[in-house]
Amino acid sequence: MFKKIVLPITACQQYCISLSKFRTGYNTNSIQKTYFHNGTCLLNPRNPPKSSNQTSPAIASKYQVITEMNSPVIENTADEIYVEDKYPILSDEFDGINLERGKNGVFEIEDLVELLDRENSKDIFVATVPKDINYVEYICVVSARSKRHILALAEFVRKVYKRKCHKSDLIPRIEGKDSDEWMALDLGNIALHIFSEKTRKIYDLETLWSVGPEYDGKTNNTTEVIDMLENYSSYLKDLKPLS
Repeated sequence: MFKKIVLPITACQQYCISLSKFRTGYNTNSIQKTYFHNGTCLLNPRNPPKSSNQTSPAIASKYQVITEMNSPVIENTADEIYVEDKYPILSDEFDGINLERGKNGVFEIEDLVELLDRENSKDIFVATVPKDINYVEYICVVSARSKRHILALAEFVRKVYKRKCHKSDLIPRIEGKDSDEWMALDLGNIALHIFSEKTRKIYDLETLWSVGPEYDGKTNNTTEVIDMLENYSSYLKDLKPLS
C-alpha cells in the first residue's frame, strides 16, 4: 500500500496560487500567468523583478549611493596609501648640507658652523689663528652631550669632508677617538675640537686662543693644554692623500 504524503506548501507555491486566483479573467495558458515548474517559480514576463542595484527613494535621500559611475578608481592601493603629502619620504643624511668644496679649504668656516649646529652641538666657538703660528686659519670648539655624541659629531664631520674633498686633499683622522671627553680633527684650514662640557671648562681653549697664553691663568698654572695640542698635532705626518 502506498501512503499519501502531503508536502507543505512553499512560499513560492502559495504566491503562485494566490496570483492565479487574483487573475481569474486571464487565460490560464496565457504568458501573463505565473508558472510553477519543477520546483521553480517563474515570474510573469510582463512584470520583471526590480534590479538589485536600485535603491529606494527614502534611502537615496539620506545616503549617497556608491556606484561604478561615482566611485573613485584606485589603480594601486599601495600608491594611494603612501602618497607623498601624507607620508613624506625621509630625506638622506646629507640633506641641506653644502657638498661643494670650499675655496679656502675643504670646509669654509661658515659651512662647518652650520653643519655643527645642524647636528645639535652646543656653544660653538670660532677664533682666527695668527698666521705666524703656521697652524690653521681657524680653531673651532664645540661641546657635545655625551661620549656617543662626541664620536657621532666627529665621524659625521669626517664623512661630509670625504664627500666634499678632492682626491688631492688629505683625509683627516679622528684624534682622541678612544677618549670619553675630547676628540679633534684637523680639517686643513680649521682645527675642530669637540669636548664634553666638563672637560671644555677645564681646558678653556676659548681663553687660550682669544687672549693668548700669557693672559690665561689656567695655562700659566698647567701644561695640560699644551701637551694635548702637541699630541693632537703629532699625527699630521701620518696623513695620506685620498686614493
